[in-house]
Amino acid sequence: MSTERQMEFFGGGWRPVASSEEERSPIIDAHFHIFRRFATGSGPASAKLTLKLWQYHVRDFTDFWRKSDGARVKEPLLDFPSDDIEEMPDVNFHMGKYGQAEFTIAGVDYYMQLYPPNLENLEATPERMIAEMEVAGVDRGVLQSDHVYGANINEYYAEARRRFPGRFIALAQIRETQAQQPAELERLERAVTELGCQGLYFSVELFALQGYADHIDDARFEPLWTLVRKLEIPVFWYIDARQRDRVAGFMGRVAELSRWAQAHADIPSVITHGLVPAAIIHEIGIPDEVVALLKRPNMYAEVLMQAKWPEYPFFEGQEMLKWLCEEVGVGKLMWGSDMPFSGGYWCTYKQAVDYIRLHCAFLSPAEKNLILGGNLARMFRLQ
Repeated sequence: MSTERQMEFFGGGWRPVASSEEERSPIIDAHFHIFRRFATGSGPASAKLTLKLWQYHVRDFTDFWRKSDGARVKEPLLDFPSDDIEEMPDVNFHMGKYGQAEFTIAGVDYYMQLYPPNLENLEATPERMIAEMEVAGVDRGVLQSDHVYGANINEYYAEARRRFPGRFIALAQIRETQAQQPAELERLERAVTELGCQGLYFSVELFALQGYADHIDDARFEPLWTLVRKLEIPVFWYIDARQRDRVAGFMGRVAELSRWAQAHADIPSVITHGLVPAAIIHEIGIPDEVVALLKRPNMYAEVLMQAKWPEYPFFEGQEMLKWLCEEVGVGKLMWGSDMPFSGGYWCTYKQAVDYIRLHCAFLSPAEKNLILGGNLARMFRLQ
């Protein structure tokens, strides 16, 4: 029996060997995480906010287990009839062990699988995540810094980068609803000039704290964009707020970001989480408005097909990736994994990269290198 691809035995099993024409460039993950145990490390106020945002973040989950007997409950137990986060019910939402969160409704205790079971203490240390990289053959990870991972995460990233040079590209965290305030501007400038962050992560989910009165293209945020220009850093956008009407909320943010991109064409930007949220992509696909936004010269996209399709090697996702390459070009696309979350629901980390590295026959080796790291290397001016 013969195989088309040369294989090598490395002790723990067999793996493909790249041919000479497939000489790879470094692989950079556009969507990676390290974090302390959730709701710890930044004081009581930060812990309270983190838990509040996590409960809001998982409002559309439908898989839970009853603690008393382990019975599976498939109901939207954490959803509530409002977009006002202040109306979210108090269910004593808190973190457990083995990747689980726990809560109580009407005197009944439940748990949910928030992250992979192997995150026993719900933390992802730099050492553990570098080990994940080594197994998957990934060289660097871009650290996306959503607020559910805690406050003061800029300092945590700086320490990880100091201890492990060349493994992490950190995105600075700010409080988006106050982004124009001097304190937040100083926080961003320090994150870049002193702590070594190389980009800004901007999440609209924090807009929930003010009833979604904020908008991406609000004129009051101009001091922030002036500073971003000065610092010469890209912006990574998370535009999927957990509103009840996910489609309307998402399309509204697309329109805002389109107006912003036209007014700030000199600021490179990446739409994270695979362009369209997994919760609605099978309903709306990739709308024309999103494609038009991505065709703007300063806009790029994180590719996260493993989140959208159920089975490796994600054939439907490969078809969507091929279509995107034809529509906007390979130079616009950057592979991401959302590790370690992805390792609990979608696939192994190695499969997350292998569906492009070993499959996607429509891509040349050079095009695969661009998507798997070359485009990010250019954006961050890496050698």
